[in-house]
Amino acid sequence: MKPTFNRCFSIDGRLVGEGADVYLIAEAGVAHFGSLEKAFALVDLAAEAGADAVKFQIFDINAMISADSAPWRVRLGSRCLPYADFEKIQAHCRHRKITFFATAHDEPSLAFLTGLEVPAYKIGSGEVENWPFLRRIAQLGKPVIFSTGMYSPEQISEALSVMASTGNPDIGVLHCITQYPTPPAAVNLPAMAALRQQFDGVVGFSDHTAGFHFPLAAVALGAQVIEKHISLDFNLPDAQDWKVSCGPHDLATFVSQVRELEQGLRPQSQRSAEEMDNRAWAGKSLVAVRAIAQGERFTPGRLTSKRPGTGISPAKIDQVIGRVAVKDIAEDSVIHWEDIREET
Repeated sequence: MKPTFNRCFSIDGRLVGEGADVYLIAEAGVAHFGSLEKAFALVDLAAEAGADAVKFQIFDINAMISADSAPWRVRLGSRCLPYADFEKIQAHCRHRKITFFATAHDEPSLAFLTGLEVPAYKIGSGEVENWPFLRRIAQLGKPVIFSTGMYSPEQISEALSVMASTGNPDIGVLHCITQYPTPPAAVNLPAMAALRQQFDGVVGFSDHTAGFHFPLAAVALGAQVIEKHISLDFNLPDAQDWKVSCGPHDLATFVSQVRELEQGLRPQSQRSAEEMDNRAWAGKSLVAVRAIAQGERFTPGRLTSKRPGTGISPAKIDQVIGRVAVKDIAEDSVIHWEDIREET
């Protein structure tokens, strides 16, 4: 039996999931490269573009990475901000009226993040089999956004069962491919449908592709949460997130296109009045092939169809054939109901 979670929950007063607009997370990650000023600028970028939330990654380099991976400690050490800086980032987010939360990658960072009373937690794909950590986060009772890269449906199902056992119903699951950038053939957007089969809750897409056509496609396929990396710096050596990021040149365009796309996905019960008005010029009417004299009978050879659609619809031609003209009708003129009568 699959775990059951809520199909809609709230993050910082914003509904996420069924019946709600797509929840857009601007993933700042470590694109600040250790600079608090750059972190503020990333918040500004996300807020000005209209994202719902900006998310960072928070870690203690020694608590996250063992001594066996010293090169990774060196590589990521320069992209680590002190905990106190995240308090300032959170305050800046409040000032810019955008939701702040973060991915904690280790126990000390999770403890610190909990003290900030964030409205939600993000769990990265690397934690799928870290069951004690998953359980600890779910037990905090806040909404959780959970990425699923690198792991099988069975492993994802087990991880969800671990979180479900805590009684937390507010879990959102993101299809994710942990490859930077993800090549088109590996994106596998249909996996979102598979997630829905095994998971009764909020489903979305954490994007690691270049550009933003794939997250737009994910929205069209029903993604309720989209996470997209952002960056201020591009073409950097020894870094990968910039390859899959939006920046000052295109983030606002991406957000705007998501909002436009979701409007187009809303079903309409009938044609809009604006569209119906266009039938006058785009539709066609019955038109006289040649001049028709008063009292003359309408026959198929005397009628054709042309724009505009202000006269008798060609669909009604059988109701016109055999009737007679009540006045002279000029060649190439649109025929109206008041121009004809039944023969007496």
